[in-house]
This record gives sequence, C-alpha cells and structure tokens, in this order.
Amino acid sequence: MNPLRVIGLLALIFLAAWGATGITLIAPFERGVVRRFGRVLKPLPPGPHWLLPWGIDRVDRVAVDRVRSTTIGLAREEDAITPRGLLVTGDHNLVQVEVAVQWRVDPAQVADFSQVADRAESILSQVIEGTLGEWAGERPIDPLLLEGKVRLATELLPRVQQRLDRLGMGILLTDARASALVPPDEVKGAFDLVARSEAGRQTLVTRAKQEADTRNRAAQSEAYRVGQEAQTRAENQKRLAQEDATRFLARLAAYQTSGSSPMYLRQVWEEERGRLFSKMRENNGIGLLDHQLSEKGLDLQLAPLGSKR
Repeated sequence: MNPLRVIGLLALIFLAAWGATGITLIAPFERGVVRRFGRVLKPLPPGPHWLLPWGIDRVDRVAVDRVRSTTIGLAREEDAITPRGLLVTGDHNLVQVEVAVQWRVDPAQVADFSQVADRAESILSQVIEGTLGEWAGERPIDPLLLEGKVRLATELLPRVQQRLDRLGMGILLTDARASALVPPDEVKGAFDLVARSEAGRQTLVTRAKQEADTRNRAAQSEAYRVGQEAQTRAENQKRLAQEDATRFLARLAAYQTSGSSPMYLRQVWEEERGRLFSKMRENNGIGLLDHQLSEKGLDLQLAPLGSKR
C-alpha cells in the first residue's frame, strides 16, 4: 500500500476521533459551563451538544439540583486565637453556635459559580461566620438564647444571600438551622438556672393572665345578668304603672258617670284598702290590729306584726 495513503488514512482517523471529542451530553439535572481557550461561554442546557474538539473547548458539568450543606461553628482549632463558633453578644457575653446552612447552585448563574467552584464552600463559610458575628452582636444574650434558634433562619439568610449576590457566587441559600446555641461550658449551669427562673416567671405571668381573664368574663356575665334583671324589673314596674293609670282613669270615668256619689267613693276606698293590706301581709312587714272602722272610715290603727297591745 502506498505509504502516503496510509498516512492520510491515519490522519483522517485521528481528525475524526479528535472531532468526536466535541460531542457533549448534558444530563437533565446539570448545566454545562464551556471554556473556549479559557473564556467562559454561555452555559449549555440539558441535552446533546456539539462543541469544538478537545484542547479548544472544555466543559464543566455543574449539578444544579443538588442540595448541599455547610456547617459552621463549634469546630475548635488549636492554633486559633478565638475558637470557631464562639461569638460575642451585644452585652459582651459569649455564646457557642453551630449552624448548618443548606444551599444549591443557581441555574441562572451557573457560569459565576463555576469560577469559584473549587473554593465556594470556603467563601460561603467565611461569609456566614461574619454575618453570624454581626447578628449575635446586635442582641443581648438572654433573648438570643431563648429565641435565637427560631429567628435565626428568617434573620440570617437574607443578609448572607445579599452578600453572596454581591460577590457573584451563583449560590442560592435554602435553609439554615441552629443545631447548637448555648453559653460556654464554664457558665452553662448559671445560664440554665436563669433560663429555668425565666420559664417559671413566664408560667406565673401566664397563670395570672388566665385568672384575670376568667374573673373578667365572670364580672361581665354578672353585669349582664344584673342588667337584664334591672331591665325586666323596670318593664314590670312600667307595666304595673300603666295598669294602675288605666284602672284609675276607668274609675274616674265611672265616678263621673255616677254623679259623684259618696257611696262609690267608699267602695273605691274599701277596694284599695283591701289590696293594700294584702300586700302588707305578703311582705310580712306590718299587720292590722283594729279591723273596725269609724263611721267616717278614718279610724284605722296599724302596728307591726307580732306586736301586743
């Protein structure tokens, strides 16, 4: 065989193999970052792609659906002046903190992340530690120990995310949890005693509020009952007064019809006197001692019940 033809065939095979190195497949959970002679191109979406051969284009595959975790704090370093995870509070006390932050790569900024991928976790740890120090320094130790774990995620994450965006890290924070937020071991017993005292105080305050609410509801119920009774009594008194007025007008009309007869007046007097005595006996207030009337009907003597003449 002609040597030139053999060399040409080998060159053709080499070029085909070299060109095949440009075939790239990006998985659905990945994004491809292409560097052409070191310059970063537009990220590749999932699927097959044809790029320039090896040596010209280089592809870094970045998983964008992977949730990663970075833990900060409580890892003591012998050569460090201040142990990691030991923070100073706003009232110059010390607390030990351990925080686990979960994060993933932002698909829209995967090119930025690829620039710092080899040191992303180190930078993230430094940013979180700095922000944690500021966050702890703004608060006294008592509310920090009582409420810090609950408020950490909502107050810390926005600050850290804002700083990461300014650095162009291409990282999205998803969650932060404080697995430890405690005073140093040397004073932990004293702080535990303070915490128990505070819990006892809160219990007493809660009980006092509950008792005050119970008494307030009872007072409102009693006031409502008294008001309803007073309203009912007033309505009854009004009704009786109306009945008395109606009866008086009827008797007045009958008296005028009878021609102002004295006998009619005596009859009215007897009826009213009997009704009055009946009420007296019902109330056990006074009793009738002399049931005899004078001729004019005015000689009436009354005395308390049970009295002797």
